[in-house]
Amino acid sequence: MRPLLPLLLAATLSSAGAATITVKPGDTLYGLARQHRTTIERLVNLNGTLNPQRALQVGQRLKVPDPVPAAAPRPGAAGARVQATGIRVTAVLPVQGRLTSVYSAAHPGLDLAAPTGTPVRAARAGTVTESRFDGRTGWGWTLVLDHGDGMTTRYSHNSANLAQVGQTVATGQVIARVGSTGNSTGPHLDYRVMIGGQTINPMRLY
Repeated sequence: MRPLLPLLLAATLSSAGAATITVKPGDTLYGLARQHRTTIERLVNLNGTLNPQRALQVGQRLKVPDPVPAAAPRPGAAGARVQATGIRVTAVLPVQGRLTSVYSAAHPGLDLAAPTGTPVRAARAGTVTESRFDGRTGWGWTLVLDHGDGMTTRYSHNSANLAQVGQTVATGQVIARVGSTGNSTGPHLDYRVMIGGQTINPMRLY
């Protein structure tokens, strides 16, 4: 999946061998993490003054950790691939937008800000198990996918749900539109991933 805007980077190597990059127009934390084969969490941990809830500033200099090594697929293996650093699956980020809230114990998901009506895509192929307005818990228009391997994904605060309960959807298929319904302060997607009913950091999929 491509970042929201083209990424332009100027990179140099420090004496310790770690890369230092200069933020250019259009850079996002998600895009930088994808380009450098790392994670948002590792970027934040390496750059102590970095605030993941604020947009990057042009000219800002960031340290980039070594790439996360990819796991070699096992013969005949399909779907999720578990390795020491976490879980890896074939998945797409549901919304091309700005990350405004990272995964934490207080907020076990990602908030991705984007204009109202922006397409929300299925992170993986699956079956719709919920497609409703959830006013009781503040989720607003919410859609849940069951991916058939113990993993489910939740997409909330939508302006509209386009997929219906029982429908089978493909990876990347548009299933909803970004909105600000329910307990929300602005248009964004609240994206959550569960394995066996327990939430995990969605960025472990990418």
